[in-house]
Formats: sequence, structure tokens, C-alpha cells
Amino acid sequence: MFETVLPEEIEKRSFSIIEKELGTRRLDPEQAPVIKRVIHTTADFDYVDNLCFSPDAVQKGVEALQKGAYIVTDTEMVRSGIHKKASLLLAGRLFVLCRMNLSRVRLKREE
Repeated sequence: MFETVLPEEIEKRSFSIIEKELGTRRLDPEQAPVIKRVIHTTADFDYVDNLCFSPDAVQKGVEALQKGAYIVTDTEMVRSGIHKKASLLLAGRLFVLCRMNLSRVRLKREE
């Protein structure tokens, strides 16, 4: 028999697994949510050791988004996966661009 699981529950379980895998590892509290989200997205725990942050990067990133900066991604999956809740927190001013499906980009890819 199949179990019906809501997307939010799947995400909650995934982050629980990530926490368990990280064990007693200490992450910078400001960077931890970013690192965990990258691991969740990629299923690659190497990012714990390989992501580098400039000083105040998270704070500056949040401030930029609050001022209306765009998020640019190279995949539609990432674009569609960015939480709609985040848009609400930013007063509906969350702009995410992915131009991979533009006809000129598609033609170039096919070349």
C-alpha cells in the first residue's frame, strides 16, 4: 500500500536525515541554513567542506533580496523550487530568472 506524503513532510524528513548525517558537526549558525539547503538540493554532503562564504555574505544576500535583487539560475528546476513563502516574506518582491528556455539559448545549446 502506498503512503500519501505531502511535499512539506518529505522536506521535513529530508532535513532530519541531513541533521542526522551531520551529527555533532558545528556549522556557523548564519550559514547553516544555506549549507543544509544546498545539501538538500544536491544530495552532496561535500558542500559542508567546500562552500566558502565571504564575510557577512548571508546578511548581504538577504538585504539584496529585500531591496529587489534578482536570483539568476541556470535550471528551471531551481527556479521552480524556490519557495513561494520566501516571496511572501519579501512582500512579493522575489524575482527569479532562468533563461535556459529562451529560444536563442535553446538553439545555442543544441549546437
